[in-house]
Amino acid sequence: MNIDLHCHSTNSDGTWSVSEILVDAERKGVKVLAISDHDNLKGSREAFEKKGGLFSGQLIPAIEISTLVEGKKVHLLAFFPTIDISPESDLLQSLDKIQNSRIWRMKKMIEKDNAIGFDITFEEVLEAAGTGKTGDKQPTDVISRPHLARVLVDKGYVKDFNEAFNEYLADGKAIQVNRFTLKFTDWIQQVKALGGIMIWAHPLHGHEGKKESFLELAEILKDSDIDGVERIYNYKGKYIITDEFESWGQEQLDMIIAEKDWLITAGGDFHGDVGRLGELDLPADDWKRFESKLFG
Repeated sequence: MNIDLHCHSTNSDGTWSVSEILVDAERKGVKVLAISDHDNLKGSREAFEKKGGLFSGQLIPAIEISTLVEGKKVHLLAFFPTIDISPESDLLQSLDKIQNSRIWRMKKMIEKDNAIGFDITFEEVLEAAGTGKTGDKQPTDVISRPHLARVLVDKGYVKDFNEAFNEYLADGKAIQVNRFTLKFTDWIQQVKALGGIMIWAHPLHGHEGKKESFLELAEILKDSDIDGVERIYNYKGKYIITDEFESWGQEQLDMIIAEKDWLITAGGDFHGDVGRLGELDLPADDWKRFESKLFG
């Protein structure tokens, strides 16, 4: 089935508006779509508001959450049975704290940029954050590393996004700065309290080809209360992963899925300039299991 449970709009670091995503998803025959913007529900809320006349498929409310597991950056996809979540919930209160920390972090990263010889201003990054594919303005509280990457590319300091992240912005690199987040177990608890599901996003990313890194992280997450993994994902063109590591990693994931009876999801991780929208298939049986778990 043409199901895409992972994409980003101009409500986080995507370059397409929600309307543009809905129109393109409809054109491609997407049956189920989740706009999973980073650390906020704004994209999902907007999708539900604008769905009529633009998208005939099913929408799933979603958020992509960044957290740390034993010091390693991990992305978790949270899915919810309803878009009607109280602003007073622990989850949305925690997400507000993340938004408030983004501007502080970006200013620190720009200081590091300039200390190594670049000439970047906060205003330039705000401009990159505020312009989507057709000039749509984004709220500055979603400012993130891809926005700084765009400035680095535009000013000729790097040739593309991959170089920006691999050389400067990825975890542990010269410019990266951590922002506020909760323990991954706290995120899981807050999502579960709302009847949600937690999925390990792009699980083969972030290990730099080190098998022991993946295995150590997998052992921890196996013992947690997450519900599944984004097994169907296109790493090529977005993350640098060798064919050998991807093949090995998918075999490992299949064994874990069988052992833990984990759910499987599919996501293009579309950002407008990277990723794919509505081009990955999720088997019908896996969708039915996901749907049954989320909606009861």
